[in-house]
Order: sequence, then structure tokens, then C-alpha cells
Amino acid sequence: MDVMKTKLSYKITGAVVAIMAATALSASAQDATAPANPTVPPVTAPTTAPDAVPATPPIDQATTAMAPAAAPAMTADSGAAKDFIREAYMANEFSIAAAQLAATQGESAEVKATAKTVLDNGLKTRDGMVAAIQGATTDMHFDQNYTPEYQTKLGELKAAKGADFDAKYVAAQGEVNDKAESVFKSYAASGTDETVKTFAANTLPVLNANGDALDAVAQGGN
Repeated sequence: MDVMKTKLSYKITGAVVAIMAATALSASAQDATAPANPTVPPVTAPTTAPDAVPATPPIDQATTAMAPAAAPAMTADSGAAKDFIREAYMANEFSIAAAQLAATQGESAEVKATAKTVLDNGLKTRDGMVAAIQGATTDMHFDQNYTPEYQTKLGELKAAKGADFDAKYVAAQGEVNDKAESVFKSYAASGTDETVKTFAANTLPVLNANGDALDAVAQGGN
């Protein structure tokens, strides 16, 4: 009788172990197939009022913490480098947000494809900017809120749909990209913070490519 109980105990124990192993394997498989957290924060639902656009650009945690904890001593280029980064940051965050809107509010396949390219480039530029700020030798603390100009532009895009959105997106993104090209070109040529200057020089070809794509879309619509 004791022998039978012992054998039965082994069988029960073996079954429990098998069930636990199967459960662990299933959980592991679910973890492996679970989608990764999106790197792009979701865009707020479109609104009709420009002033309803969030004052803070949709930035990730790495970007919000990108300024050094202790500001380095001011140098002759401190103001210029910070001004450049702030302008570059505003233009890039607008480009990301506007391109996200194009995916759902645009009509033309060509506009959507161009916006997707701008979005991909914007995310890479964001990463490059974070690295440049972290490696900068000058003070990089700056106001990360959208300027009224960008709030207005985003408000107009959020209120548009279809062909109207396409026209406004191409015009607004083209204007912002042209301005960014000028700012990046200037700092790449005359900036003195080498890390930031290298970032500007390396990003300029990307902005030029964005501009060419936007020009092609604009000309195709004429």
C-alpha cells in the first residue's frame, strides 16, 4: 500500500511540474510575441481650436532629460549653441507631430509616403540631438514648450482633413523644413561647440532630402 502511495505521489508531483513548465513556456512565448512599446508617443486627438494643441511637444523621456544635470560654465558659444538646439528641436518635434497626423488625416498616398519619410528622419534626428546635447560643452537648458508659431501650425493641421490637410501639411512642413535647413547650415558652418556642430552638419543632408521630397509633392499637386 505504501509503495502504491509513493508511486502515486511521484505521478502527482511529475504532473504538477509538467503543468508549471508548460505555464512558464506559454508566458515566455507571449512575452516574445508581445509588441514592443511604441517609440513615438501617440498624437492627441485632433481639435478645432489652435490653442487646444498641447503646449509641450510630444517628447520621450530621454528627450525631456536631455539637458545635463549640472550646467557647464558659460562660454562664448553658449547662447548660440542653445539657440540653435532650441530652434532645431522645435522644427523637428513639429515635423514628427505633423507627420503622425498625416497618417490618419491625409488623403494622397504620395503625401502620406513623404510624411512617413519625414517621420522616420525626424525620429533619427531626435536621437542625434539627444546625443549632441549630452555631449555638448555648453549650457543646454532651454524651454521645451512649443512657440505660438508652432502651436498655430499644429492647430490648423489638426482641424484639417483630406485634400485640405494635404495642402496645408505640404505648405507648413515645407516652410518649417526650409527654415530648419537654413538654421542647420548656419551652425554647421560657424558653430564652435564641436559636438553640436557635428550634429548640425550630419543632419543637414537629411533635411535637404526632406525638402526635395516635399518640393516634388508640391509640384505634383500643381
